[in-house]
Amino acid sequence: MNRVETIAEGVTLHLGDCREILPTLGKVDAAVTDPPYLVSKGGFASNLQPEGGFGGWMKDYGNQGDIVTCDISFDDWLPAVFAALRDSSQAYFMTNGRNIKAMQSSAEAAGFRLHTILVWDKRAALPNKYYQNVTEFALFMFKGKAFTIHDPSSKNLVSFFQRDDSEHPTEKPVPLMEVWIKNSSRAGDIILDPFMGSGTTGVAAVRARRQFIGIEIEPKYFDIACRRLAEAARQPDMFVAAPPSKQEAFEL
Repeated sequence: MNRVETIAEGVTLHLGDCREILPTLGKVDAAVTDPPYLVSKGGFASNLQPEGGFGGWMKDYGNQGDIVTCDISFDDWLPAVFAALRDSSQAYFMTNGRNIKAMQSSAEAAGFRLHTILVWDKRAALPNKYYQNVTEFALFMFKGKAFTIHDPSSKNLVSFFQRDDSEHPTEKPVPLMEVWIKNSSRAGDIILDPFMGSGTTGVAAVRARRQFIGIEIEPKYFDIACRRLAEAARQPDMFVAAPPSKQEAFEL
């Protein structure tokens, strides 16, 4: 099933299992990913709530089933991501509130250290019978020697409305990934996403003039990512400086 597509210079996508592919890669400069994790069934099933639940535009909503299949644990892939990163690098691992503790424990066991927990305000609530969830989280972690992010005025909470550009059920906004990528890498650096999905992190990386390595196990989403990355490669962010020369990079 493994397949490799070179979308543009420095943009390589792998179809396959990240557990097999990560050990074959060279070193990368940063990791930004939204991995699969267990999702609790805390919402209403509309067909089970004839007298309650939601009404109006949400009358047919039900979230009793898992959003995505999760047959991989944090321990299965975090050590491989740690090994792929260069010394003195940063990583962003998205998760929900229920999984923060388990993910942090696995990441630290793999060698990562925690900088802080970041919060994404989605501006739209996920229905729930307890409290409606309007936020998701990311563990901002590092390997080796810590360094200051490029924009120290950045806040640990960012607010971006989700606008779907693909059919992926858990797609994230490109601007969200751009903030983190630009803060933890320089133009020309290599960004890794071992759970690429429909390619949002890759689109953000290309727009920011970074190189990108993405891995996705589902052929449907891999094909979508290929198309999105090809389009992004034709229209990079013209306000981002071109990658520095080797001498300039050394001096930086």
